[in-house]
Amino acid sequence: MAVGMIENGQKMESSIDFAPFIKALKKHWWKILLFTVVVTGACFPLISGMNSKYVSTATVLIKAQEDNATPIDNVDGYDSTRSPYYVTQFNLMQSRVVLEKAIKDLNLNEDPRYNGGVTIDDSIRELPMTEADLMKATVKNIRKHLSFSEVRLTQLVHVSFESEDAEEAARIADGIAQAFIEYTVDKKVEKTLAAQQWNEQQMEELRKQVASKKKEMEQFLNKEGLITFKGIDGFETQQLSIMTERLANATERRMLAQSHYELVVQNLDAPLEDLASIPEISSHPQLQDLRIAMIQAKRTLFDLQNRYGPKHNKILEAEAQIRAIEVQFRRLLVELKLGLYKEYQAQLAKENRYKALLNEQKNGFKALVAKRDTYESMQTDLQKTEDLYKDMFLRSKEQELSSTYREPDAVLYDPAAVAKTPAKPNKLLLLAMVFIMSFALSTLYVIIRAAMDQKIYNLTQVLKKLGLKPLADLPEMGQTEDRNELVNLIRSNPYAMESFHGIKTAIQLASPSVYCLGVVSSTEKEGATLVSQLLADSLSRNHKTLLLDLDFRSETGLSMLPEFLPQADEAMNGATEAKGAAQWADGASENHKPLFISLNDKLDFLPRGVLEQSPLVYFSSEQFLHMMQELPELYERIVVNLPSLTDNKDTQLAAKTLDGVVVVMQAASRSVPVIRQDIEKLNQPDINTIGAVLNRVQADNLQSEESKQFIAQGSFSALLAED
Repeated sequence: MAVGMIENGQKMESSIDFAPFIKALKKHWWKILLFTVVVTGACFPLISGMNSKYVSTATVLIKAQEDNATPIDNVDGYDSTRSPYYVTQFNLMQSRVVLEKAIKDLNLNEDPRYNGGVTIDDSIRELPMTEADLMKATVKNIRKHLSFSEVRLTQLVHVSFESEDAEEAARIADGIAQAFIEYTVDKKVEKTLAAQQWNEQQMEELRKQVASKKKEMEQFLNKEGLITFKGIDGFETQQLSIMTERLANATERRMLAQSHYELVVQNLDAPLEDLASIPEISSHPQLQDLRIAMIQAKRTLFDLQNRYGPKHNKILEAEAQIRAIEVQFRRLLVELKLGLYKEYQAQLAKENRYKALLNEQKNGFKALVAKRDTYESMQTDLQKTEDLYKDMFLRSKEQELSSTYREPDAVLYDPAAVAKTPAKPNKLLLLAMVFIMSFALSTLYVIIRAAMDQKIYNLTQVLKKLGLKPLADLPEMGQTEDRNELVNLIRSNPYAMESFHGIKTAIQLASPSVYCLGVVSSTEKEGATLVSQLLADSLSRNHKTLLLDLDFRSETGLSMLPEFLPQADEAMNGATEAKGAAQWADGASENHKPLFISLNDKLDFLPRGVLEQSPLVYFSSEQFLHMMQELPELYERIVVNLPSLTDNKDTQLAAKTLDGVVVVMQAASRSVPVIRQDIEKLNQPDINTIGAVLNRVQADNLQSEESKQFIAQGSFSALLAED
């Protein structure tokens, strides 16, 4: 049951409870207010003495494109369509070179307000600052009061400067903006002049190259014995054409003679009639005459054959004449073959001669072409060099003109105006901020302190932080040193005793079946002894009750009170304590009566007795168990004062024989983790933890009705004074 309560308490503790915070704020509100007023008052002279700061802003327009004032292209162009362009210009405006230019233009490095308090005639320093040191210090101080901001989705940039002098702020803001504009112009002019100087150097080199190339061409013509190549191409081409045409004619004649010759050779033995049908052979004049003679001879033979017989002399003569013509025809063919062969050889020789001449002309033409190519390459190189010289000359003249034209990439669109009212500090706002911050910090301190406070102050926290059922709370019952006197005063005060009646009632409501009740504290001196004694007194009003002391660990327990010590021992200043539970033995109840001390008709007290062994051994013995079984037969209610849970296991053993246990703890004494660690010792299957009683609670933290009535009736001290 104890474990369930502790786990429940851990779950509830994880939830947020604002009541402690609100209560802490209500308690310490005057401290919070006092702290806030003191801090605000302390800051008032500081804020009042702060110098006013004026801020002036100049607006710069970064151009999106170049002006069309001149058709000449600038050396340093830009493309604003690229995404990093405006970001680059914005960061360039904040660069060190721009600030140094503005500082030099405005002579800020000579102003002690910006150069770190150094004047030009500073002779105090052993090592005077150099100009570089002055410039570095000035740039550092200027940056502290300078800010740049770009207007989104526009080409505008705000340049703001903060100064104690409004006119000075406007002057420096405009000066920095103008320095950036002039810087861009100077860089353009510088680049243009550098390009112009480079072009002039290159032009001088090109002049020398042109003169050198012309001289090389002249030397080449003189070396090759040429004047110029103009017209040579046409002449050589014409000569090659004539020679090619002559070669073609010679080849054609050679082929014709060759074909005639081969035709005659092939038909030397052919019949005359077949030879007469070949035009190339029959067209020869002599062959034509022989052919005519052959025709006439055959005609004469044909006429004679019609008149004479085959043996006639005229017929024989005619036949002999025909044979003579054939022989002559064959002989003429042989001569014709020899003539055609000679003609073929002659045409072949002409063809070979023309080929040789053509090859010679080709070789000469090739050499001439190579010379011409060399000459043309030299001429082309010269022409390109001259063209390049012309281009560079033209560009140099353009740069010479553009160097006199100054086109900025940005414009001071809106010069800075002199501020009429200071931009900061807003003294009222600062005072309000100090007031709010001090109030918030003090409030936060109180809240954090309350949140980090792990102690228990009221009954509600018992349930939330420990998971134990809250039974009742008890206020401070006075500071008297005599405990017996305190008990008697509480018994005599009905309002004080009402608190213990409330504890009894809460226990009966929580566990009606509890007859044997243990009272234990988480640690020593938390009031468990007092609660057990007065709780037993309250129970005795209705039931026969026994107050049993089982706290063998404490040296100031119930059994050691003077009222419970034997009279002889008390007179001897506490020699030995009375016999009690430790001397309980098996036997008749009459044998145990001397151990009890009667307090009234319904209330007896059983001291702890003198224990000669370890309490752990005693609580585990049969003697103790028999006693706890016999006592309920003698009394209706038993209240047991148990040892504290710290540093021993006595209560864990003794509580197993009880119907329930009530835990007493002192308010605002120990932290929750420590208390929880002690209560976890009651985590036993046979131990019933009924709840908790919170002792010594401050008046404003009391929650039980009985304790509130006790405080309302005027406190225990007032009653004590009345008594």
